Amino acid sequence: MKRKLFMLMALFLIGIGVAMAQTQVQGTIVDEQGEPVIGASVLVKGTTTGTVTNIDGEFALSAPSNGTLVISYVGMQTMEVAVSPRIRVILRSDAELLDEVVVTGYGTFKKSSFTGSAATVSTDKLKDVPVTSVSDKLAGNVAGVQINSMSGQPGATESIRIRGMGSINAGNNPLYVIDGVPVLSGDMSGFNYADAGTSILSTLNSSDIENITVIKDAAAASLYGSRAANGVVVITTKKGKAGKTVFSVKANWGFSNMAVDYRPTLDGDARRELLHLGLVNYAKYTEGKSDAEAKAYADENIDIYAPKPWSGWTDWRKILIRNGQYQNYDVSAQGGNEKTKFYSSISYAKQEGIYENSGFDRITGSVNVSHQASDKLTLDVSSLFSYSDQSSVSEGYSYSSPIMAMASMVSPSSYPYNKDGTLGRYFPAIGDDWANPLRAIKYTSNKNKLTRTFNTLSGTYTITKGLKLKEVLSYDFTQNASIAWWGPQSNDGRTANGVFQKYMINTSKFNSQTQLTYDRSFDRVHNLSFLLGYETEAYKNENVYGTGSNYAAMDDPKPEIQNAAITKSSSSISEYRMLSYLGRADYNYDSKYYVSASYRRDGSSRLAKANRWGDFWSLSGSWRLTNEPFMESIREKVTDTKIRASYGVNGTQPWRYYDFMPVYSFGYNYDNQVGTSESTPGNANLKWEKNYAFNAGIDLTFLNRFTLTVEWYTRKTQDLLLERPISGTIGFVDEYNHANELVNVGAMRNSGIELELRSTNVQKKDFTWNTTLTLAHNQNKILQLNKDQDEIISYESIHRVGQPYNSFYAYEYAGVDPQTGKELYYKNTNDEHARETTTDETKANRTIIGSADPKVTGGLTNTLTWKFIDLNFTFTYSFGGKVYDGVSWLHSNGGIDLFYGAVPSHYKKEDMWRNPGDNAKLPMFANGNVDVPSSRWLLPSDHVRLKNLTLGFTLPTKLSKKVGFDRIRAYMSGNNLLTFKSKKLYVDPENTASGFVYFRAPAMRTVTFGVELGF
Repeated sequence: MKRKLFMLMALFLIGIGVAMAQTQVQGTIVDEQGEPVIGASVLVKGTTTGTVTNIDGEFALSAPSNGTLVISYVGMQTMEVAVSPRIRVILRSDAELLDEVVVTGYGTFKKSSFTGSAATVSTDKLKDVPVTSVSDKLAGNVAGVQINSMSGQPGATESIRIRGMGSINAGNNPLYVIDGVPVLSGDMSGFNYADAGTSILSTLNSSDIENITVIKDAAAASLYGSRAANGVVVITTKKGKAGKTVFSVKANWGFSNMAVDYRPTLDGDARRELLHLGLVNYAKYTEGKSDAEAKAYADENIDIYAPKPWSGWTDWRKILIRNGQYQNYDVSAQGGNEKTKFYSSISYAKQEGIYENSGFDRITGSVNVSHQASDKLTLDVSSLFSYSDQSSVSEGYSYSSPIMAMASMVSPSSYPYNKDGTLGRYFPAIGDDWANPLRAIKYTSNKNKLTRTFNTLSGTYTITKGLKLKEVLSYDFTQNASIAWWGPQSNDGRTANGVFQKYMINTSKFNSQTQLTYDRSFDRVHNLSFLLGYETEAYKNENVYGTGSNYAAMDDPKPEIQNAAITKSSSSISEYRMLSYLGRADYNYDSKYYVSASYRRDGSSRLAKANRWGDFWSLSGSWRLTNEPFMESIREKVTDTKIRASYGVNGTQPWRYYDFMPVYSFGYNYDNQVGTSESTPGNANLKWEKNYAFNAGIDLTFLNRFTLTVEWYTRKTQDLLLERPISGTIGFVDEYNHANELVNVGAMRNSGIELELRSTNVQKKDFTWNTTLTLAHNQNKILQLNKDQDEIISYESIHRVGQPYNSFYAYEYAGVDPQTGKELYYKNTNDEHARETTTDETKANRTIIGSADPKVTGGLTNTLTWKFIDLNFTFTYSFGGKVYDGVSWLHSNGGIDLFYGAVPSHYKKEDMWRNPGDNAKLPMFANGNVDVPSSRWLLPSDHVRLKNLTLGFTLPTKLSKKVGFDRIRAYMSGNNLLTFKSKKLYVDPENTASGFVYFRAPAMRTVTFGVELGF
């Protein structure tokens, strides 16, 4: 018995000894490219004991010989490996967490080590969305980014605001960077006859883009200095991968229409009935006639304003608005070996607008090649080519605008054609027999043909371990041919017997960068990284303008300048240069404490020598609490926690190139003699507009399911660049005969909070579901204007110190007077009678009635996969903002324009005042009324929009391979599919930042069906 007990105890002790046997582990952790992974967590499974890697991606620890190591890093797949003396682990990117890598243009950072504020969007889930501009990919996916198109016409420019507006006149769009190189951006159209313009971002094929990073604070943006005051959008294109050449072919087709019922109008019968009431009210309450006399007066005169045409009531909406067609084709190839990798693509896209003469055609091609020339030298070459042909129609207040005609100027009483088939000429609202909108469609055109090439050559040389030298040369060139034709048969061209205009513009930007980087680790816990850089930029714009008029009286007068009887032309050249020195230093201790500093010094030719150089800098830091010992007890639940803050300065240079010097301009000729004029008085004190930005944030990852980011920021803009009016009598006028000088005055502040919540709702073998919610609030305030001026008033717009810049200024509407049926307004005086009302607006004071700035914006994205089915959709939302209807004649409750033109459907007869004592929703509608600017025409822009949706079906691989393909996928995709908004809002809710709405093409709803093949 004793012997058996002794043997059992011996076996037990031996088992304990085996279990307690330890192995000293030496390990290396790298990514798929063989680069060291800095900051990865190495844990012994079942414990909270671990370490983190140093700058070389190495680790060392003691672990049970029969144990298992768990290696994890944010944005990469977690690996489990058995304990052994020497381990090399390759962590692969997690497809669901690709945005955890932050690309800044001056370096790539892991999210966990980045001390600034940035968000990255992978375009993989948005590649099928049918849009022509890559900016639409950001909508709802990045907190604090507000995107509004200037027009719904294809290829139109966009208004992008990152954390509000930081400037008044110097521009508010961000800097765009493609693969580390700042590129041309903005409107590339030659003429402004259409609000649409031509967005240079529409020259990019979104299928060529790997991801888009938005830099929002000064921590990384300050390295871009004078160009980054409004944030930076970094676009990373696709690169080649080693392995067999993989081809991808994608094609989709679809259609487009209006996303909303834009400015609906009354049909013929309802309009005639309402105008009859307006004539009755005019006779009764203005002329003092009896009920019977008023009705007789209306019966006698109604056919002057609302006659029923010979062809029946005309539905101009059906005539002027169409369903546009959409098609897109992409072919790409990528592959290579360990030394040389390549990616190339070619694509064709065509989108028709909702107007007859509106559309966009584009051909793009791209090549990216990376070659490992030696163990120390890597060469990268990329080239992008694009050709686009955009047709657009007039918008705004132009009589040739189909949207203005449909919504205001053409009534159901007007007929498109006469009985003999000729164009109809009854258009009394416009006051011209030639104003048939079909005449503009047939005899006018506005085209913009844009050719772009963007080429980059870079080389990276490893001098010694950790020390690299990189040289980048890039050339961005666009050639723009804008053509406008107003035929002799059109309303615009008949006076001059035809007008043809051509604007040829060559724009180029040459950029060179020299960067020296050094990474070093000390004692496994001290990690340093340095960047020194030198950069040059040269910009040049050359243009030639020619126009001809008085063409031959024929159906096809061959619109070219040389065929005109009267011709004239002009040309100009403008240039600027910029020279920059920059540096950045990053330090982290034991992957717990991170500090970063950056500095850039820019010299610009746009400023006088005394103010030519600007200094821009930032300081930032973060504390990764996850790796602290006191977090061990909750590490299984709170897997990552980081607190960070940054402060820095960046700026904006003048948008005009020569305002710092007195300039004489030629072209002011008289009596066939050369004439000049002092066009710019010069301001040697002109200096940089500067932004001072502070950001604080916290990043949390918990329960291995949720990632939460909350940020608070404030940025103050000082030395605002403003055009100060001066007297034109002293001779200083520009080409538009405007007299002003550019000066630095005033200050503005934006502050707000942002939230991003990502969750993995379900993660199973056959089913995954991920959600991302973004939310942002920004408050804008003017701190200072000119020294002796605290407000600037322009019609219904006011810029007042202490208020948001985009504030509306009008009378405050108080409803309908029950006795008279007239509009009531609050007096808003400075006494006890301030809230009394009056029907006489001259006895009331205008006041700030609201702001265009929304209180909350954001988006909700869901991505689901189930076996062979994938579904991705994004809702965007905006609440608390306002828009003001700037079309004053539509506010008249029966003015002459409403009687001769279309009548908006919000004039509902059943809601109107009829007799004294009525408590009506709407005032009396009467012929002869006049419009008064008031808060009645302030509309809520609150909305929720299904911005995009993609539903795909991927054939199982076994079946695909049977027919010779690696991948076969069919899908349906849509953009702006549903819009939920207030019934009071009769325009598109996504409007320009100013908040004033007139006549412009609304956003298009596009639905496509496609197929994708891989082999």
